[in-house]
Amino acid sequence: MKISIIMSVYNGENYLDESIQSILTQTFRDFEFIIINDCSTDNSLHIIEEYLEKDDRIFLINNKVNLGLTKSLNLGIKRAKGKYIARIDADDIALLERLKIQYDYLEKNRDVFLVGSGAYYVDENGKIITTSKPLTKTMDIEKKLSILNCLHHPTIMFRHEGFMYREKFVYAQDYDFYLRLLSSKKNMSNISEPLINYRINPNAISWSKQSKQKYFALKAKEFYHQRLKYGKDEYDKFDPNKILLIDVENSTDEFVLKSEIEAKFKISKFQDVRTLCKKYFKNYGFFNKIAIYYLLSFAGKRFFDSIRKVLFS
Repeated sequence: MKISIIMSVYNGENYLDESIQSILTQTFRDFEFIIINDCSTDNSLHIIEEYLEKDDRIFLINNKVNLGLTKSLNLGIKRAKGKYIARIDADDIALLERLKIQYDYLEKNRDVFLVGSGAYYVDENGKIITTSKPLTKTMDIEKKLSILNCLHHPTIMFRHEGFMYREKFVYAQDYDFYLRLLSSKKNMSNISEPLINYRINPNAISWSKQSKQKYFALKAKEFYHQRLKYGKDEYDKFDPNKILLIDVENSTDEFVLKSEIEAKFKISKFQDVRTLCKKYFKNYGFFNKIAIYYLLSFAGKRFFDSIRKVLFS
């Protein structure tokens, strides 16, 4: 078995059929497709089971309780038999030669542990908004990762050598994963060519839990710098509930408000933007960047669509 593709699904019926098909129709055929249904309450399980009957490369893990993305991905990794592990999300689309291109790259570049790729950012209807242009050189990626995440999680393929996600990272588990690889002197790269359609989905974790995601990312960076300085980090002492229990809707924390305003603006929830901006102004005064979000929220959908390429580039 050459590749194990891992997809975790929670209430993903809207795009799941298209996403599964994009894997099953790949030009590269030697793979297993591990799909974890994380206790979905919509039609996701039925869609998966229909494909399960048609293609014996699919293996279903059906969680009886909702475990979340991190634990579900680890279940997939534990089951995986492939030489390489590839990720895909249930609302993203793999382009036809994605697996072949990344497999060939890792076969030729034995010093690279993980490879990602560029991506087409698409809206809810699959229309291309813009194209991401990732860093491709290992040294550039290493420098950037110490500041912020520069790898698209659904694009990655990596060598199956026992690395798992750390389960306290309910969000930003991918960023912690990359920083741990960096600490372990594992080389990472990107193929500049877009190999997936990456959907800007308002219901996806990356947009609906923006402030908590950013808090977990800050913790991942803190642990990375601890490892650089002391050779180990304080993950065992980490209590994720201090982040998970933040009441985002009622919070007046400046970091939370800024994160939520930016996220809501990018997914066109303009009424929410205005409400959050007013809360920010009341607590922290008239800050120029927040004021710009507030004013632009009145410009309307047509104007927003015209500047989306700037927002997501």
